[in-house]
Amino acid sequence: MFNTILVPIDSSDTSLVAVDYAIDLARSFKSEIAGISIIDIKKLAGPFMRDLGTSIGGMVPYGDFQQQVRQFLEDTATAALDELEGKCNTAGISFTRTKKEGVVAREIVESAKRCDMIAMGMAGEHVFWRDAFLGSNLESVVRQTHKPVLVTPEKYKKITKVLVAYDASTFATKALIAGVDIARQMKLPLTVVTVSDDEKSGEEVLSQVDEKLKESDITYDKVLKSGETVNMILDLCDQGSYDLLVMGAYGHSKIRELIIGSTTLQIMRKVNCAVLLCR
Repeated sequence: MFNTILVPIDSSDTSLVAVDYAIDLARSFKSEIAGISIIDIKKLAGPFMRDLGTSIGGMVPYGDFQQQVRQFLEDTATAALDELEGKCNTAGISFTRTKKEGVVAREIVESAKRCDMIAMGMAGEHVFWRDAFLGSNLESVVRQTHKPVLVTPEKYKKITKVLVAYDASTFATKALIAGVDIARQMKLPLTVVTVSDDEKSGEEVLSQVDEKLKESDITYDKVLKSGETVNMILDLCDQGSYDLLVMGAYGHSKIRELIIGSTTLQIMRKVNCAVLLCR
Protein backbone atom coordinates (compact mmCIF):
# COMPACT_ATOMS: atom_id res chain seq x y z
CA MET A 1 0.00 0.00 0.00
CA PHE A 2 2.79 2.42 0.87
CA ASN A 3 5.36 1.85 -1.85
CA THR A 4 6.99 5.27 -1.52
CA ILE A 5 7.08 7.42 1.62
CA LEU A 6 7.91 11.10 1.19
CA VAL A 7 9.93 12.56 4.07
CA PRO A 8 10.39 16.36 4.01
CA ILE A 9 13.43 17.12 6.15
CA ASP A 10 14.83 20.33 7.58
CA SER A 11 17.25 21.23 10.36
CA SER A 12 14.83 20.34 13.16
CA ASP A 13 15.07 17.35 15.47
CA THR A 14 11.38 16.64 14.88
CA SER A 15 11.96 15.98 11.19
CA LEU A 16 14.54 13.35 12.17
CA VAL A 17 11.88 11.71 14.35
CA ALA A 18 9.69 11.52 11.23
CA VAL A 19 12.59 9.73 9.53
CA ASP A 20 12.66 7.06 12.25
CA TYR A 21 8.92 6.41 11.89
CA ALA A 22 9.18 6.32 8.10
CA ILE A 23 12.00 3.78 8.31
CA ASP A 24 9.88 1.56 10.59
CA LEU A 25 7.05 1.57 8.07
CA ALA A 26 9.39 1.16 5.11
CA ARG A 27 10.86 -2.00 6.64
CA SER A 28 7.42 -3.61 6.94
CA PHE A 29 6.07 -2.46 3.58
CA LYS A 30 9.39 -2.76 1.71
CA SER A 31 8.93 0.88 0.77
CA GLU A 32 11.28 3.39 -0.75
CA ILE A 33 11.87 6.61 1.15
CA ALA A 34 11.92 9.78 -0.93
CA GLY A 35 13.75 12.48 0.99
CA ILE A 36 13.13 16.10 0.10
CA SER A 37 14.65 19.26 1.54
CA ILE A 38 13.21 22.58 0.45
CA ILE A 39 14.95 25.93 0.46
CA ASP A 40 12.14 28.20 1.61
CA ILE A 41 11.84 31.01 -0.91
CA LYS A 42 10.11 33.11 1.74
CA LYS A 43 13.40 33.27 3.61
CA LEU A 44 15.12 34.66 0.52
CA ALA A 45 12.54 37.00 -0.94
CA GLY A 46 10.21 37.90 1.93
CA PRO A 47 9.83 41.33 3.59
CA PHE A 48 12.08 40.32 6.50
CA MET A 49 14.99 39.59 4.16
CA ARG A 50 14.51 42.86 2.26
CA ASP A 51 14.31 44.88 5.47
CA LEU A 52 17.32 43.13 6.94
CA GLY A 53 19.31 43.62 3.77
CA THR A 54 18.44 47.32 3.76
CA SER A 55 19.31 47.78 7.44
CA ILE A 56 22.81 46.40 6.94
CA GLY A 57 23.22 47.75 3.44
CA GLY A 58 26.09 49.95 4.49
CA MET A 59 28.03 46.91 5.67
CA VAL A 60 27.19 44.17 3.17
CA PRO A 61 25.62 44.72 -0.27
CA TYR A 62 22.10 43.27 -0.28
CA GLY A 63 22.79 40.97 -3.21
CA ASP A 64 25.86 39.52 -1.50
CA PHE A 65 24.00 39.11 1.77
CA GLN A 66 21.13 37.30 0.05
CA GLN A 67 23.59 34.99 -1.67
CA GLN A 68 25.23 34.18 1.66
CA VAL A 69 21.85 33.29 3.14
CA ARG A 70 21.02 31.16 0.10
CA GLN A 71 24.31 29.28 0.43
CA PHE A 72 23.65 28.68 4.12
CA LEU A 73 20.18 27.30 3.37
CA GLU A 74 21.52 25.09 0.58
CA ASP A 75 24.26 23.74 2.83
CA THR A 76 21.71 23.07 5.58
CA ALA A 77 19.42 21.25 3.14
CA THR A 78 22.29 19.12 1.85
CA ALA A 79 23.39 18.22 5.38
CA ALA A 80 19.82 17.22 6.32
CA LEU A 81 19.52 14.99 3.25
CA ASP A 82 22.92 13.46 3.96
CA GLU A 83 21.78 12.53 7.46
CA LEU A 84 18.54 11.06 6.14
CA GLU A 85 20.41 9.06 3.51
CA GLY A 86 22.79 7.73 6.14
CA LYS A 87 19.90 6.50 8.28
CA CYS A 88 18.27 4.79 5.29
CA ASN A 89 21.52 3.14 4.23
CA THR A 90 22.07 1.83 7.75
CA ALA A 91 18.53 0.42 7.81
CA GLY A 92 18.85 -1.06 4.32
CA ILE A 93 16.03 1.09 2.95
CA SER A 94 15.93 2.19 -0.69
CA PHE A 95 16.32 5.97 -0.85
CA THR A 96 16.10 8.87 -3.27
CA ARG A 97 16.87 12.52 -2.54
CA THR A 98 15.66 15.82 -3.93
CA LYS A 99 16.53 19.41 -3.10
CA LYS A 100 14.15 22.12 -4.24
CA GLU A 101 13.58 25.84 -3.84
CA GLY A 102 10.10 27.23 -3.46
CA VAL A 103 7.13 27.54 -1.12
CA VAL A 104 7.59 24.65 1.30
CA ALA A 105 4.04 23.30 1.56
CA ARG A 106 3.45 23.67 -2.17
CA GLU A 107 6.62 21.74 -3.04
CA ILE A 108 5.74 18.97 -0.58
CA VAL A 109 2.23 18.57 -1.98
CA GLU A 110 3.54 18.50 -5.55
CA SER A 111 6.22 15.91 -4.73
CA ALA A 112 3.67 13.80 -2.84
CA LYS A 113 1.73 13.19 -6.05
CA ARG A 114 4.34 10.56 -6.88
CA CYS A 115 4.29 9.01 -3.39
CA ASP A 116 1.87 7.06 -1.21
CA MET A 117 2.41 8.72 2.17
CA ILE A 118 3.99 11.83 3.67
CA ALA A 119 5.81 11.66 7.03
CA MET A 120 6.27 15.00 8.82
CA GLY A 121 7.22 16.19 12.28
CA MET A 122 4.51 17.74 14.43
CA ALA A 123 5.78 21.31 14.12
CA GLY A 124 9.12 21.26 12.35
CA GLU A 125 11.36 24.19 13.17
CA HIS A 126 8.57 25.76 15.27
CA VAL A 127 8.08 22.87 17.69
CA PHE A 128 8.44 25.11 20.76
CA TRP A 129 5.22 26.90 19.76
CA ARG A 130 3.23 23.69 19.38
CA ASP A 131 0.71 24.63 22.09
CA ALA A 132 -0.25 27.71 20.11
CA PHE A 133 -0.41 26.19 16.64
CA LEU A 134 0.76 23.31 14.54
CA GLY A 135 3.49 23.94 12.02
CA SER A 136 2.02 26.15 9.31
CA ASN A 137 3.60 23.96 6.63
CA LEU A 138 2.02 20.86 8.17
CA GLU A 139 -1.45 22.40 8.25
CA SER A 140 -1.09 23.58 4.65
CA VAL A 141 0.04 20.16 3.48
CA VAL A 142 -2.83 18.35 5.23
CA ARG A 143 -5.35 20.75 3.69
CA GLN A 144 -3.98 20.44 0.17
CA THR A 145 -2.83 16.84 -0.28
CA HIS A 146 -4.98 13.78 -0.84
CA LYS A 147 -2.26 11.45 0.40
CA PRO A 148 -2.11 10.07 3.97
CA VAL A 149 0.05 12.22 6.24
CA LEU A 150 1.91 10.62 9.13
CA VAL A 151 2.41 13.30 11.77
CA THR A 152 5.09 12.33 14.25
CA PRO A 153 5.57 13.52 17.86
CA GLU A 154 8.62 15.20 19.37
CA LYS A 155 10.22 11.89 20.36
CA TYR A 156 10.31 8.55 18.59
CA LYS A 157 8.50 5.60 20.13
CA LYS A 158 8.30 2.19 18.49
CA ILE A 159 4.82 1.39 17.18
CA THR A 160 3.41 -1.59 19.08
CA LYS A 161 -0.37 -0.94 19.04
CA VAL A 162 -2.67 0.75 16.53
CA LEU A 163 -5.87 2.67 17.30
CA VAL A 164 -8.30 3.69 14.54
CA ALA A 165 -10.87 6.42 15.25
CA TYR A 166 -13.97 5.65 13.18
CA ASP A 167 -17.15 7.68 12.64
CA ALA A 168 -18.40 6.13 9.37
CA SER A 169 -17.34 9.16 7.31
CA THR A 170 -15.56 8.70 4.00
CA PHE A 171 -12.20 9.71 5.41
CA ALA A 172 -12.65 7.53 8.50
CA THR A 173 -13.24 4.58 6.18
CA LYS A 174 -9.95 5.33 4.46
CA ALA A 175 -8.34 5.51 7.89
CA LEU A 176 -9.80 2.11 8.77
CA ILE A 177 -8.33 0.55 5.63
CA ALA A 178 -4.94 2.13 6.29
CA GLY A 179 -4.96 1.08 9.95
CA VAL A 180 -5.79 -2.51 9.04
CA ASP A 181 -3.03 -2.56 6.44
CA ILE A 182 -0.44 -1.26 8.91
CA ALA A 183 -1.51 -3.63 11.67
CA ARG A 184 -1.36 -6.57 9.28
CA GLN A 185 2.02 -5.69 7.76
CA MET A 186 3.64 -4.85 11.10
CA LYS A 187 1.85 -7.70 12.92
CA LEU A 188 0.38 -5.39 15.56
CA PRO A 189 -2.82 -5.46 17.65
CA LEU A 190 -5.59 -3.23 16.30
CA THR A 191 -8.42 -1.45 18.08
CA VAL A 192 -11.25 0.54 16.48
CA VAL A 193 -12.99 3.21 18.56
CA THR A 194 -16.09 5.27 17.94
CA VAL A 195 -17.46 7.98 20.20
CA SER A 196 -21.22 8.46 20.54
CA ASP A 197 -23.56 9.53 23.33
CA ASP A 198 -26.24 7.33 21.77
CA GLU A 199 -25.36 3.69 22.41
CA LYS A 200 -27.54 2.38 19.58
CA SER A 201 -26.01 4.76 17.04
CA GLY A 202 -22.53 3.90 18.26
CA GLU A 203 -23.16 0.19 17.92
CA GLU A 204 -24.48 0.73 14.39
CA VAL A 205 -21.26 2.52 13.48
CA LEU A 206 -19.16 -0.30 14.90
CA SER A 207 -21.26 -2.86 13.04
CA GLN A 208 -20.15 -1.15 9.84
CA VAL A 209 -16.58 -1.94 10.85
CA ASP A 210 -17.45 -5.63 11.05
CA GLU A 211 -19.10 -5.46 7.65
CA LYS A 212 -16.15 -3.71 6.01
CA LEU A 213 -13.60 -6.07 7.53
CA LYS A 214 -15.48 -9.36 7.21
CA GLU A 215 -13.30 -10.43 4.28
CA SER A 216 -10.07 -9.50 6.04
CA ASP A 217 -7.88 -11.95 7.89
CA ILE A 218 -7.14 -9.65 10.82
CA THR A 219 -8.42 -9.73 14.38
CA TYR A 220 -9.33 -6.50 16.12
CA ASP A 221 -11.04 -5.06 19.17
CA LYS A 222 -13.89 -2.55 19.14
CA VAL A 223 -14.49 0.15 21.73
CA LEU A 224 -17.54 2.40 22.12
CA LYS A 225 -17.03 5.55 24.18
CA SER A 226 -19.45 8.29 25.18
CA GLY A 227 -18.51 11.84 25.99
CA GLU A 228 -16.53 14.61 24.34
CA THR A 229 -14.83 13.13 21.28
CA VAL A 230 -11.41 14.73 21.66
CA ASN A 231 -11.04 13.84 25.34
CA MET A 232 -12.28 10.28 24.84
CA ILE A 233 -9.80 9.58 22.05
CA LEU A 234 -6.90 11.21 23.88
CA ASP A 235 -7.69 9.31 27.08
CA LEU A 236 -7.87 6.02 25.21
CA CYS A 237 -4.54 6.72 23.49
CA ASP A 238 -2.90 7.32 26.87
CA GLN A 239 -4.62 4.61 28.90
CA GLY A 240 -4.26 1.98 26.20
CA SER A 241 -0.66 2.95 25.43
CA TYR A 242 -1.33 3.23 21.71
CA ASP A 243 1.65 4.36 19.64
CA LEU A 244 -0.23 5.13 16.42
CA LEU A 245 -3.62 6.80 16.01
CA VAL A 246 -5.17 6.54 12.55
CA MET A 247 -8.04 8.87 11.74
CA GLY A 248 -9.70 10.85 8.98
CA ALA A 249 -8.34 14.32 8.42
CA TYR A 250 -11.95 15.50 8.53
CA GLY A 251 -15.14 14.08 9.94
CA HIS A 252 -18.68 15.10 9.11
CA SER A 253 -17.89 18.77 8.54
CA LYS A 254 -19.48 21.21 6.10
CA ILE A 255 -16.44 23.49 6.21
CA ARG A 256 -13.82 20.82 5.64
CA GLU A 257 -12.41 22.68 2.62
CA LEU A 258 -11.67 25.76 4.71
CA ILE A 259 -9.99 24.38 7.81
CA ILE A 260 -8.80 21.12 9.22
CA GLY A 261 -11.71 19.55 11.09
CA SER A 262 -11.92 20.99 14.60
CA THR A 263 -11.78 17.57 16.26
CA THR A 264 -8.72 16.63 14.23
CA LEU A 265 -6.95 19.89 15.04
CA GLN A 266 -7.61 19.63 18.77
CA ILE A 267 -6.33 16.06 18.87
CA MET A 268 -3.22 16.99 16.90
CA ARG A 269 -2.38 19.74 19.37
CA LYS A 270 -2.61 17.46 22.40
CA VAL A 271 -1.81 13.89 21.36
CA ASN A 272 1.49 12.32 22.39
CA CYS A 273 1.69 9.57 19.78
CA ALA A 274 2.12 9.43 16.02
CA VAL A 275 -1.03 10.18 14.01
CA LEU A 276 -1.82 9.06 10.48
CA LEU A 277 -4.32 11.43 8.86
CA CYS A 278 -6.26 10.06 5.90
CA ARG A 279 -8.38 11.91 3.36
